Amino acid sequence: MCAVSLLHRTSVRAPDAVDADSRLASPPANRPRRSRWRDPRLWLGALLVLASVVIGARVLAAADDTVAVWALNRDVGAGMSASASDLRTVRVHFTDSVDADRYWPASDPLPAAAAFTRDIGAGELLARSAVSTDPTAFPHQLPLGVTSAGLPADISVGDHVEVWAVPKPEEANRSATLVLPDATVMSVGELGVAGLGSDRQVVVALPDPDETSAVLDALNGATVVLVRISG
Repeated sequence: MCAVSLLHRTSVRAPDAVDADSRLASPPANRPRRSRWRDPRLWLGALLVLASVVIGARVLAAADDTVAVWALNRDVGAGMSASASDLRTVRVHFTDSVDADRYWPASDPLPAAAAFTRDIGAGELLARSAVSTDPTAFPHQLPLGVTSAGLPADISVGDHVEVWAVPKPEEANRSATLVLPDATVMSVGELGVAGLGSDRQVVVALPDPDETSAVLDALNGATVVLVRISG
């Protein structure tokens, strides 16, 4: 028997075919690149963003039509000196300028000698009519000598009290008399060095000056007791 050997042939392309394929392949296109900063679409987008920011700011500014005015941060009484420490700024929306003009704008400081002409509660807006520098616009001030046992220990300016005249123990035929049913505390003196038995001066507003004589007669010789009703 004779052995048969099979030879595998490897196909080899002719040089002419290779050159023909190379000629048929197109070279890559060399396109000029445009700078992004020169692209009009980029500038158009930037303008749109800027326009939206400006329009939004104007809309918000137009929506905020509130006015800054003074409001009280604590209770105050008629005749008390008006101080910036009693006030805080709040923003309020008024329906028209006439209503806004009735209140004290926060941009204007209060006069140095100003005082409150009426009682105002904490949180209330400060009306122009509630502040004055005219002494005749304030209530009369009634000074009272009160022992420490005759008033609350924490009494303070702005509290409302009843003023009672309590007869002395030897005056058994007399009873306590309500002299003023509602008086505003305007000032409270310091406790004396004597302590519990010493008098403190408490100044209250006298609502009706015409009653001054009757009030003094009722307090004459009596022990003054202050009963706090609010504050």
